[in-house]
Amino acid sequence: MKTVRSYGLLLIAELLFALVPVLAQRAVVTGREARELLWAPDSRAKVDSIIAFAAKHRKNDSVDTLFKIGFNLVNRLAYKDAEARLLDAYGVYNRDFSRYALALANHKDSRELARKTGDIQTEIHATNNIGVVYRRLDENGKALTYHMEALRLAEKVGDDYSASVALNSIGNIHIVLGNYYDAITYFRKSLPIAQKANNMLGMAMNYNNIGEAYEYMGKLDSADSYYKQSLFYNKQINNHKGLAICYNSIGNVLKKQNRVQEAIALFEKAKHITDTLGDGLYSANNYNNLGNAYLLLHQYIQARNMFFDALAISSRIGTMTETKSAYEGLMKLNEMTAHLDSALFYSKLFKKYSDSIVTESNNRHVRQMEAIYDTEKEQARIVFLETNRKNDRIFLFGALVLFLLILTSGILYYLRYRLLERNKRLSQELEIRSQIASDLHDDMGSTLSSIHIFSELLRTSGTNKEELLTKIEANAKDTLDALDDIIWLVKPSNDKFSNLCQHIREYAVPMFQSKGIHFQIDFPESISEIPLPMDTRRNIFLIVKESVNNLVKYSKCTEASIIARNEETMIFFAIKDNGIGFDPEKLTDRNGVKNMYARARKMQAGIRIATGCGNGTLVEFWVTKEKAAEA
Repeated sequence: MKTVRSYGLLLIAELLFALVPVLAQRAVVTGREARELLWAPDSRAKVDSIIAFAAKHRKNDSVDTLFKIGFNLVNRLAYKDAEARLLDAYGVYNRDFSRYALALANHKDSRELARKTGDIQTEIHATNNIGVVYRRLDENGKALTYHMEALRLAEKVGDDYSASVALNSIGNIHIVLGNYYDAITYFRKSLPIAQKANNMLGMAMNYNNIGEAYEYMGKLDSADSYYKQSLFYNKQINNHKGLAICYNSIGNVLKKQNRVQEAIALFEKAKHITDTLGDGLYSANNYNNLGNAYLLLHQYIQARNMFFDALAISSRIGTMTETKSAYEGLMKLNEMTAHLDSALFYSKLFKKYSDSIVTESNNRHVRQMEAIYDTEKEQARIVFLETNRKNDRIFLFGALVLFLLILTSGILYYLRYRLLERNKRLSQELEIRSQIASDLHDDMGSTLSSIHIFSELLRTSGTNKEELLTKIEANAKDTLDALDDIIWLVKPSNDKFSNLCQHIREYAVPMFQSKGIHFQIDFPESISEIPLPMDTRRNIFLIVKESVNNLVKYSKCTEASIIARNEETMIFFAIKDNGIGFDPEKLTDRNGVKNMYARARKMQAGIRIATGCGNGTLVEFWVTKEKAAEA
């Protein structure tokens, strides 16, 4: 009897010990629905209910505890089919609190598990969510890859909800890259799909995004109209985050209409929401908006506090866009308060973060991915049509059908070839346009900003006036030279070697004469009429320009030459001097040399630099005539 009683007491003690962690977890759960779910019997249905509850109540205090219980049940009940869905939901939860590294890991694990179990619905959702996290981290190229994949899968299985999410996300990437008309096209494609799927959140997001595109284009009335439509749908579904986004968006329109006090009222309304959400991205954006509004009212202390708060949040969560905006605001604030040294300091940080967001390469990647997607979609449609034709005619007109299929395939192959060629040309043109825009924005913008700051220093400083004037003069000359190069580049009539040769002379001759260098420039007449595309023309000129610039600045030479030779399949260029040369072992430390190699690779040209201390320098590069015409 005593033995039985001892075993009974031991069993009760073990049960109580096992229940301690569960009871501790359950103690933090709040809300009637959450408590009912927590105390429900352990089953697969309970796991499904936890996933559904987490999707609707992502900010509920109980969610973290419920997720832990859910993962425990998945393992204990061997409910592997739900594990991918639970991981994806947990990733969304972590993303809402700006835990991006953890969110990425959750979504990628979910996607991998969903593929293994054949759960294509969860695979699509996880793929889209990976893209969303990358967009928040300003990695738009990676984001586009995942959203395109999600869009292909969603269209394949007829998942309208996921298709609308993917289209909306691709539109947002275009907004970041400044392709506003393309962005609107994607949002308008997403709207009816979201409506068909009864996705009111998707409709609210698309209306807000269309308004954002119109705002960036300066069409404020249209922007305001779409923002208010978005606000209507967010109120219908009681979406607090969506309401905060709308208040910020409408506030920005009011700010641009000089209704700053009304804008601040809306920003404060949004701040009341974002401060409770825990989503750092929207909080940082909100503080930056308030900072810029206070700046317009010359309330500098409030503005500074807002920008520093935005900077602290954005640095913590790793968003370059909001960090850049905070530095830009602090630069403007210090300029307005005549703290010019601080203005210059923040100007450099702003430019550093602007350079980190690589618009040119992202734009190129977007166009390539879209071209691949459109081509794959066209191929799928062709296969479908061909299959139908075979099934309809195979028994009656076999020979005729075969002939028609061959003819159709040839025509479609030709059209596909034309489409790919057209996409290739468009990609090249877009790349050059993006580079020109980047040059104008980064080089000329920062140079003009430096001129402004040096001018202010000249006005207020009693010393170093000669040095400041020299810096202003040098910056102004650099700006004029850069503008002259861009105008020459985009002018359609400059599409032959003769125009390139003339431009090289116009640059090099004054440089040589200023240093008293005896020079020879020789371009054979036989290459004058060879056509030369814009991208190749630009890269050849910039290699020659960099070589001449280094020669004049560093070589201490007395003689120099620029010579071109016309071979059967190649055009050779050689830039030579009899100067002091340099140590070739230190080539990797010279950015100019790196740039020359990079430009040669870009147009698939060969390049060689021969030099040595006291032996002068020879830069040779050669491009095939065929590649020059295709580039």
